[in-house]
Amino acid sequence: MSKITKVRKGLKLVKKISQHVDTLKFHYYIAKTIEDEQFKNYTTVVNKLIALKKEAQTAKNDYQDTKQIKHYFSDSENFSIMPTSISGFSVVIYNNDISIALRKAKNKINPSPSIKVEFRAEFLARKGYKRAIEIVNNFVSKHLLEDYKIKISEIHLATDIQGYNFTPLDFYRMKTRSRKSETHEETTDYSKASSYGGLTTFSGFSFGGGDYHLRVYNKTLEINKFKNKSFAKTFLWSKNSDYNPNATVWRLEIQIRRAKLKKLINSDNSTMDDYTNILNGIPSLWQKAMQDFTIKDINDRDTFNMLRGYRTLKNGTDKPLTKQAIYGIFKRSEALPFWDYLKVWNGHNGTDISTAFNIPKNGAFEYVANSIKSLYSTLGKYSGSVSNLTLMKAFREANEQNIEKKGISLIEDSFIKQIDWFERIEFMKLCGVVDVPAYKDLEDNIFTTVLEANNHIHNVVYSDYIKDKLHTRKHNQVKQAIAFQTRPILHDNVEAYQVF
Repeated sequence: MSKITKVRKGLKLVKKISQHVDTLKFHYYIAKTIEDEQFKNYTTVVNKLIALKKEAQTAKNDYQDTKQIKHYFSDSENFSIMPTSISGFSVVIYNNDISIALRKAKNKINPSPSIKVEFRAEFLARKGYKRAIEIVNNFVSKHLLEDYKIKISEIHLATDIQGYNFTPLDFYRMKTRSRKSETHEETTDYSKASSYGGLTTFSGFSFGGGDYHLRVYNKTLEINKFKNKSFAKTFLWSKNSDYNPNATVWRLEIQIRRAKLKKLINSDNSTMDDYTNILNGIPSLWQKAMQDFTIKDINDRDTFNMLRGYRTLKNGTDKPLTKQAIYGIFKRSEALPFWDYLKVWNGHNGTDISTAFNIPKNGAFEYVANSIKSLYSTLGKYSGSVSNLTLMKAFREANEQNIEKKGISLIEDSFIKQIDWFERIEFMKLCGVVDVPAYKDLEDNIFTTVLEANNHIHNVVYSDYIKDKLHTRKHNQVKQAIAFQTRPILHDNVEAYQVF
């Protein structure tokens, strides 16, 4: 089957039956421009709700159970008062559409959010996220806080598909930088297990952490287990003529929290920490997620080999799969035929989003120490020696591999990465995303140590022109390009590169 035929077949089989915002969490901050009367009104409302919370803590019904206390903002806008609150907030109110946590503010200048709103998934599905946001913002302005600034603390984007059933093997075909992953299974009751089926049913898998997290799961199975989730059929799927009620629906859901959002920069060099940029950039956020989490079209044989950790040769012997071999399998493979089709959000293509570099933290040198511990442990385990000669051999071989793969030595590779990192920090600072006051000192230290690097392993020599260029850069506020011209030299049977 040709590549084009395979892609067309994949697109024909797979149907997107819904793309929607599944979860929204807003933080409302008191605006700097708020008037005294407006701030007083907010404080009055919060104090009233706190009094109702105290009443809810003691109120009992005829059966001596906790009695539900309601508050009516209007005939159509009523909320129940929770007898308990959440950390950092004074009172929590909720109804079928949203939950609202409110903080009692002592003054107008407060770096913490005064209101936290969580949208119910059913509310977002029924109204659509744009109309739901409009309703909530109008309510907050009318009854709670008139002048505010919104930050999105969490957003979930979901795509529901039919025509492809994910399997446990897809878990091992996922290409991502995330180190956290998990498969999910639904346990089957032994008394109900048939002789043709297993005792567990594969229900999906997940990759990533809390700030940036992808879940792929069987939505049909979830609805069968939790009937209150069935609103998806009515509000999301039934509107699509491609929806087949007899076929399984799988959901791909990406969770993005503010800790991740504020590190993202859109194509206009604006941060995704901004409320408007996030809502306008939903197609771009989804596209980035599909790029960061990609299932490769790897055949079953190679997937099983990766799972086992070895492949069987024609002569019947087993050969372990190295990291380089697994890397080669992924590199040769393309994404699933329909993956590019999934990247498009409701007919809209996204624009590129870049990620900021991590801000250096105190004690980061501890990672260096841990790496050295790992190096010595690995040397002892696989070579039986941790002598200086063994250590030198390891560095020489690593250097040779780097030259073969990238055309530059280890020390030069490290140098270029540091330069790129400093350039990125300056760019982020100009964009107002991060400010790393100590990075100039770090830059001075790295320039000094890297420029002085000249040992038996690398033998790297930098020209006076490059040195002057780098030291001049410390006084520049704009990005400068550094051109490297290299030629190979031989040193102790190790090919290195000398910079002119």
